[in-house]
Amino acid sequence: MMQSQVDRPNTKRFTLDEANAMLPLVKSIAEDILSVYRTVTSRQADLRRLLRQSNRTAGSMYADEIAESRIDLQIEYDRIWQYREELESLGVLLRQPQEGLIEFPTLIDQCEAFYSWKPGEPTVTHWRYADDPWSHRRDIVFSDRNPGDANSR
Repeated sequence: MMQSQVDRPNTKRFTLDEANAMLPLVKSIAEDILSVYRTVTSRQADLRRLLRQSNRTAGSMYADEIAESRIDLQIEYDRIWQYREELESLGVLLRQPQEGLIEFPTLIDQCEAFYSWKPGEPTVTHWRYADDPWSHRRDIVFSDRNPGDANSR
């Protein structure tokens, strides 16, 4: 069975302050990812259009354009992968490139969890347990006794 990123023994676990301190760099990378993802979406639409046109006509009138479009699309996918690797080298995980959703491994109530951030949020304000789906982001609630950590379940 493959271990998840947060279960690996050498996984960096972030405090909330550490996650927020990394946001300027992470935000820059996430914005780059979103930009590339918009390009990918546009190129995918162009490729689908070309494929529909080539299916309607006999011959290979669009073959060169289709091949070039596929190459360009692969280059953009490779760029997203490079950004993902850059984030992982920082100990941070890209979860949804289309949204720029980033997660920081942590422990909450001695359970594996993630602080969660996406572009448009001024700071890290969400978290989830590792076994929760990505869509189950919870607001961080601060307690008087431990203002740097999310409250328990």
